[in-house]
Amino acid sequence: MPRGKAHRQNLIIPSSLKYLKHAVAFIEGMAQKMGFENDATVDIAISVSEAVNNAIVHGNKQDERKKVTILVDTSPRQITVRVRDEGESFCVEDVCDPLDPENLMKCNGRGILILRSLMDKVTFNLAPGGGTEVKMIKRLRDKDVRRRK
Repeated sequence: MPRGKAHRQNLIIPSSLKYLKHAVAFIEGMAQKMGFENDATVDIAISVSEAVNNAIVHGNKQDERKKVTILVDTSPRQITVRVRDEGESFCVEDVCDPLDPENLMKCNGRGILILRSLMDKVTFNLAPGGGTEVKMIKRLRDKDVRRRK
């Protein structure tokens, strides 16, 4: 991936958790090539892992006939990742606030909070053809750029 140019790649996986590691490796490689510092690369990888996991488990209900699509657009200053499932859409406003005292002990419901805390921008939309699309943006900051030899 040439530095300084816009670039697009995608990965399509079956809705099985055994493919989650492929999605994470794919996105880590792209972030590293862009020059993201290790901490920022980990933030991106955690966010994509969470979004893909949710697409597999909640969106596609682990139905391997359904796919999860990861679309990645890079530019000189940011990476944009879209994770799409083929399940039923959901309304993000209907998800319980994990910081509400009555939800603190629940084992799930923290994914959206994680995404929003690690990425610069996160949106949830109806995916083309149905399902949900999570769009995440991480900007490359001068302090985040790995030193190149």
